[in-house]
Amino acid sequence: MNAGYVRLSRDDDHKNYVSIENQKLIISQYASSQGVIIDRWYEDDGISGYIFDRPGFRQMMADLDKDIDTVYVKDFSRLGRHNARVLLLLDEFQERGKHLIVIDDHYDSNNSGDDMIGIQTWFNERYVKDTSKKIRRAIHARQKEGTLMTNPPFGYRRNASDRTILEIVPKEADTVKIIYELYISGLGYRKIANHLTDHAAPTPSMIQHERNLEEGRISKRTITTKWTDSMVKDLLDNDFYIGTLRLKKRARNTVHGKDKRVPKEDQYVFENHHPAIIDKVSFSLVQELKQKRTQSHYRGNRGQWSESEIPNPFGSCLFCKDCGRQLTPIRRKSSNKERKYYICSTYNTKGKAYCAKAHLIEEKDLIQDILAYIRMCRNAFCEVIESYDLKDFDLKETPEEKRQELLSVIEEKKLQLKVLFAQKIKDLSASAENEALINETYASLQCDMMTQIHDLEMQLKELDEICFERLDEKEQAENALSTIDKLISQETIDRRDIELLIERIDVDKDGMPEITLKYGLSNLIHMSPVSEMNRRENTIISNIMKLIAEYEHGYTSARYLSENITALGFQKTDKSIIPYIRLMKEMEILEETSNSHKPYHIVKSKEEILKTKTFF
Repeated sequence: MNAGYVRLSRDDDHKNYVSIENQKLIISQYASSQGVIIDRWYEDDGISGYIFDRPGFRQMMADLDKDIDTVYVKDFSRLGRHNARVLLLLDEFQERGKHLIVIDDHYDSNNSGDDMIGIQTWFNERYVKDTSKKIRRAIHARQKEGTLMTNPPFGYRRNASDRTILEIVPKEADTVKIIYELYISGLGYRKIANHLTDHAAPTPSMIQHERNLEEGRISKRTITTKWTDSMVKDLLDNDFYIGTLRLKKRARNTVHGKDKRVPKEDQYVFENHHPAIIDKVSFSLVQELKQKRTQSHYRGNRGQWSESEIPNPFGSCLFCKDCGRQLTPIRRKSSNKERKYYICSTYNTKGKAYCAKAHLIEEKDLIQDILAYIRMCRNAFCEVIESYDLKDFDLKETPEEKRQELLSVIEEKKLQLKVLFAQKIKDLSASAENEALINETYASLQCDMMTQIHDLEMQLKELDEICFERLDEKEQAENALSTIDKLISQETIDRRDIELLIERIDVDKDGMPEITLKYGLSNLIHMSPVSEMNRRENTIISNIMKLIAEYEHGYTSARYLSENITALGFQKTDKSIIPYIRLMKEMEILEETSNSHKPYHIVKSKEEILKTKTFF
């Protein structure tokens, strides 16, 4: 049985372009001139000749063991454009006793004495490689100019009148913002994906399909109707959403090889290229959270209230000062109240044998402690930012001017080094008998010159790093200050504020928090937050002792103390006043009674109470 094989791919340009039907016509005419009829056709349309995993080609090779005796093909390039594989294929036809005829290249496997076959197949391979190289070069040239050649990411579309302009699609942008907000609030990839699917948010592939239909294009890509973890992760990883165009992120080294990730320093980056959907602070915060969650094996449940899907504000920064484990969020609900507090996870799961104290702290108290600390530190932050402006940014010469100066000196030193080599050669030619002395002298000069060049290059590198770090540090400090001002004005704090501002909170055995701020700001504050909080506690204790001393009935109660201490501006409830009553009992100021109407008897006199010193 006689078979014809035809192939066409994107490797072929208009110069040697031969359609599938034209190939069939040429083969049929040749076969007819030899008194042969083509019984079966094998076809691969749109597949590169550099690869041999083609459906039509595979089927033809499989059928050689069945009923195919002779294969006709227009030229070697139709069989393939890989030199070594084509030559092996010719040997395979001969070993299997099959007849191969290549019409335009005048090849007949029954009479294969042509020494030019290897050159011809090598030329075919070079053609596809050269074509691939030209395409890659053209793509890189356009990327270097900042041209986006692919479809813009989810949330953007091209302007109808000017395709180079990217526009924000409001509905899609809202979805992107929701993803970032949910991640910052404590949800993981899976829960965000489920949330979007449950709320019928269109996926990127659904949006792209709709866009293709609008523009009259047909795509064979699969349409995914449900959001997945990878979709959410891709959106959170992509700095396109802060207005940055990043090109040449992936590249391949060989024809039809696998794309490999290109290092960031080799990519083409264009800042402020298009309108941003996400602000840079939120994007940086998300990247920081991703890294933190990876290191702590975060799975989403640690940041939620017990038996709840609601994330708590302190999911990633609250720790036990003694054992170092995170504090577990606990939520207790009664008929008319809800209590939220944190407790050492070691104590909660393993008991006192592993961590002696609960390190319990109420959420409302913790928030008030943080706000008090922030108010106390606010002026110090202003001084820090002002000092950045004075020390690092009001320079006599700009960083770029300093950079150019260093580059100029480096070039001058390199030129001097070349002159030194030339002079050495002249001296050796003129005084060959003093070769050892000349070599020793010039070796010392050369070493000194190379050291100077190396030092200058290190200064240049350090300048670039310092300029970047200082600008970034100043921007972070200003963002921190704006967050502080917002917190002070609104008297509350949420997950985003905490993640943006607070590095870590360690709670001691008495439930006192030690707060560490990000960006090293805590190290710049010349005061002790613990001492300041102790001072506040001391003030509360002193006021409680004064209330007890001034009460003339000989007894007191939690309600009386709570109402009066609250009236003085301290936020305390009946339950949160209990530790202070316990302290009064330890100081032998109060003693508990069996009378529920007069629960605490005042033991000491007014004069004795007012003379008693507090602990802090």
